[in-house]
Amino acid sequence: MSTQENVVLISLIGKGKIEENGYRKAGYYFKETDEVVHTSFFGAALYKVLKKLGYKINQWLIFGTRHSNWSELISALEMNGENAGEADSLIEWYLKVYEEEQKGISDDILYRWEALLSNKIPGVRLLTVDPLDYEIYINTLLKEFTDERCRVVLDITHAYRHMPVIIAFSMMVLKYVKNISGVTVYYGALDMGKFVDDIPADSVPVLKIDLIAELVSMAESLATFNNSGYFVDLLSLLGIEGTERTYFWLEMNRQPRSQLVQITKELQSLSGGNDYKASIAGYLNKQLKPLLSPTLDGRMVERAKLFFSKKQYLKAIILLYEGIIIGIGRKYGFGDYLHYDAREGIRKFIKDNDYSLFTDTQKEIYYKLEYTRNAAVHGSQARGTQDTVEQLNTFEQLFKEALKLYEDIISG
Repeated sequence: MSTQENVVLISLIGKGKIEENGYRKAGYYFKETDEVVHTSFFGAALYKVLKKLGYKINQWLIFGTRHSNWSELISALEMNGENAGEADSLIEWYLKVYEEEQKGISDDILYRWEALLSNKIPGVRLLTVDPLDYEIYINTLLKEFTDERCRVVLDITHAYRHMPVIIAFSMMVLKYVKNISGVTVYYGALDMGKFVDDIPADSVPVLKIDLIAELVSMAESLATFNNSGYFVDLLSLLGIEGTERTYFWLEMNRQPRSQLVQITKELQSLSGGNDYKASIAGYLNKQLKPLLSPTLDGRMVERAKLFFSKKQYLKAIILLYEGIIIGIGRKYGFGDYLHYDAREGIRKFIKDNDYSLFTDTQKEIYYKLEYTRNAAVHGSQARGTQDTVEQLNTFEQLFKEALKLYEDIISG
């Protein structure tokens, strides 16, 4: 996380336990600054530490209920520079808010408390929610976020357990409709001191959970691959870099077989591990191995099947049709079948010899595939094949029949 980025801090504020001197406090140990910050509201400590580290916090959005300990936001303020009048006003309002939140704070009091705090904390927003209104979090965030690029820091420490879960999943949607560069998650682990050795006595650890951001990126890259076949980002997350050119060559129907062999070897090695990356590597390797066919037509048909499975129908039909043309050219001795200009010669050969190359059923499938391909690519009249360009189930049936046609031709 760069200190040059604009930051939106999102916190949840719960109802703290009341002790003799107010809400129960904890000493949160921040490894980044090697300090312990005592507060009953972890978000206040996190805000102060992020500011000390130099981060530009443009907005601080705080979700809570009418009974949350809103008064504890006073602990986010630096009171050293206050004159006596300002300090007295803040204390007066702190006590008023503390009393109100015990019975359920009103919109008016919370609004006035927010206005007072915003003089010291620019961009702070105090947002009351009904915990059972699950959509309110994402709907509110959509309204509060600007279109300015930012990184989100999400504090999941307080409030009911389901609230930070909903907000975390909401961020996965917001990343696409707002200009969010990434999400960093913090948790003030109140009861986890016994699991951490290198913290001061009587303090609790602060967890910066970087794995969440990595898993979100992994999920996004998997979704991209599953929907489009683009594997570069996913390979990068697995530690395999420099594959953009290989993918481009594959898209342009070049012959990157040696590069694909190297990629699958690395994926095979990674899949031997025992973590989640090993499972993803194994899955991706299984998807890419069919593209290692030694022939161009074989690779094209395998890619056609890949794109068909990902509902990339135009790519699928173009690749399958061209694969059949090249496969026939290769089988019947067209030595230059890899050259584009030779394709017309192969098509003429097919047209002149279709009675001997195909059975009647195969010939019907071939020409239906050709007409459908032309209609889809050029937007031209479908010449009696409207069903295959307008009805998905008919298109799918034709695609499967054309696949069998290719297999019969190559093996025959």
